[in-house]
Amino acid sequence: GRPVLDGVSLTAEQGKVTALVGPSGAGKSTVLRLAARFWDATAGTVSIGGVDVRHLPTAEIMAMTSMVFQEGYLFDTTIRENLRIARPDATDEKLEEAARRASLDKVIEALPHGWDTPVGPGGVSLSGGERQRVSIARAFLKDAPILLLDEITSALDGENESAITEVIRELSRGRTVLVVAHRLSTIRQADQVVFLEPSPDGARVAQAGTVPELTAQEGPFRGFVEAYTAASRWQL
Repeated sequence: GRPVLDGVSLTAEQGKVTALVGPSGAGKSTVLRLAARFWDATAGTVSIGGVDVRHLPTAEIMAMTSMVFQEGYLFDTTIRENLRIARPDATDEKLEEAARRASLDKVIEALPHGWDTPVGPGGVSLSGGERQRVSIARAFLKDAPILLLDEITSALDGENESAITEVIRELSRGRTVLVVAHRLSTIRQADQVVFLEPSPDGARVAQAGTVPELTAQEGPFRGFVEAYTAASRWQL
């Protein structure tokens, strides 16, 4: 019964990483879903290359975008076929290259049937980190110019988070990237940070700029950095 976003205006530049930051309920994931046209805006426009997404065929939008979400869904088939969903005509050589770039190759080597290992419904036979590597390998295989990443490391342990952050750095190179993140390690690589803040009339942009610029200013982003730094020193 009320808007999720209120007057939000931002540009994710070609070939750069734009990080969306803010508290839960600030509309970060909504921005990604609008960009992929899962939903349409009730006011204003969402455009790719200056063209309103409502004027682009769905197949064209899907061809231009790769998406990796917090919970990567895998189908109840083999790893090979789960990757081929991204590009059905991909050769085995292309699959192997995508797996290597996503650091999935070592996981495949350790599985009982390698590439032909069934992953179970939803990928239940793989760990969370392994499922994310399959999702990232799909994105490498698809090689789309726009990359949408939604909290891809939030459910992972520290070791997996560090490894996947490194892989994402390579995947982001040369692409237009919109990434939703709560962890500072993910945000540091961003060229631009947009801090969304909830309000009764819908979330709005509270701050926008580079990490050094926003860290040097009084505002919610600096509070976020200080809180994250303090929490990282906690010990049990």
